[in-house]
Amino acid sequence: MKELGVGLVYFQGFEKFLVSHSSLIDVLEIEPQTFWYDKNDECDAFKYDTSVSDFLAAYEKPKLFHGVGYPIGGTILPPVAHFNTLREQAAQLNPQWISEHLSYNMFSDNRREVNAGFLLPPLQSKESVELAANNIRYYRAQMNDRPFAFETGVNYLKPRKNEIPDGLFTARIAEEADCNILLDLHNILANQRNGRQSVKDFLASLPFERIVELHVGGGIYYNNYYLDAHSGPMDEELHRILEDVVKRLPNLKALMFEITPDYFKKVPEVEIRNQLVKMRRIWDKRGQDLKSQEPGVKNQAEQISCRSNQRFDETISVKEWERMLGRLILNNNTDGPLAGELVKDKGVDIIKDLVFNFRGSVLISALKLTTRLLRLTLGEALFNRIVADFFYRVSPQLLPVVMVEQFAEYLKLNGISVHGMDKILEYEIASIHTAIDKQTRVVSFGFDPFPVFSALQNAQLPGMLSTGKTVNLHVVFDQPAKVSELINFTPVFHK
Repeated sequence: MKELGVGLVYFQGFEKFLVSHSSLIDVLEIEPQTFWYDKNDECDAFKYDTSVSDFLAAYEKPKLFHGVGYPIGGTILPPVAHFNTLREQAAQLNPQWISEHLSYNMFSDNRREVNAGFLLPPLQSKESVELAANNIRYYRAQMNDRPFAFETGVNYLKPRKNEIPDGLFTARIAEEADCNILLDLHNILANQRNGRQSVKDFLASLPFERIVELHVGGGIYYNNYYLDAHSGPMDEELHRILEDVVKRLPNLKALMFEITPDYFKKVPEVEIRNQLVKMRRIWDKRGQDLKSQEPGVKNQAEQISCRSNQRFDETISVKEWERMLGRLILNNNTDGPLAGELVKDKGVDIIKDLVFNFRGSVLISALKLTTRLLRLTLGEALFNRIVADFFYRVSPQLLPVVMVEQFAEYLKLNGISVHGMDKILEYEIASIHTAIDKQTRVVSFGFDPFPVFSALQNAQLPGMLSTGKTVNLHVVFDQPAKVSELINFTPVFHK
């Protein structure tokens, strides 16, 4: 694995910054699933935006792939279509290695597979270690043995009695799978601030020689919890932790900064530039402490592993954990001792809020005009109850287009409509499908839609609709949208 340097996790809309700050960026990390938009049944794969891939291919920096759709910590393996698409993208962009999250987002419930809509923490048990290791081996084989690393996750749940501690759980999976670690320092700092294992103890359990990549970023507080929100530059505490850790890593290959597009637009450009400059100064200190280390001395991880003979709780199966936590997050009825334990954990409510806001942000991004008309006409409180009921009745989906069609059907079945909404909804859905299949569609309005569009774009309730004439709008695929305007899976945290 090549030593690559300092870089940025890419999102659509970052193009101008990447070009103008190329001297500060050595490597680019791509989340491939963020520009998948439809299922391609003809070749059992997903469709993805080739204009994004073409830009990335032309950007002459090394690339990494960081998966966000199919984590390696669960019992349900990714579908064949996932790897078909990922291999196709990898052939074009040649990532130096691939990483995925140590989490799960799918669970089995009454013989059907349910998407939880969020990366959830796995059960920290021996069974989970073996499961994750097998998943990593499978993932690596599907990607033609390209180098692989798994990311240390954020966990908003309180520590469970007799579970494998966070750092040791990570170390055991890495050793069992014989793979690399992507150490997200902001994640483990968030865990510490929320009452889980301290950063010091977490790091003491890790095999440092397996850490090939680091992630840093910023967070926010919400309801007394510190969230891994990727909200801006790292704070002073994380800066100190990063500087200490970088000096101790013998095989560090990349140091990446994460910020979501929502915050990227809000944070002054100079702050993002300064963040990269600080990271480059720290990068220059990599491995410094190794020079003074005495030969033959075992590192802390090896010492802890040698004396760690504690027996951990194995009474709960991974499938039971996934089902119980998944059902709770989606507000489905659960019972039993494990459900009773989790219900008391305030972290479950935090994850519920995050899932709701994530799904809501995707829905509002995809149906901007329709949802804005509903909110302005019905009020925020009623709109939120409608969305909450829709989310309760319909499971999360990987592709926004599927959610959009389900929401349209939900509104129809429940008789939810305001004047002009049906045609605006038809127009937005037609626009989405035309962007996918490039086929022209015609939407006939019984009123002039342009004053309505203008008002809604400005977050204003439209006036009286001028009826009495028919306006046919032709929805035509003329040219690819600007990369920054494409719908993506950007998680937006808001109330």
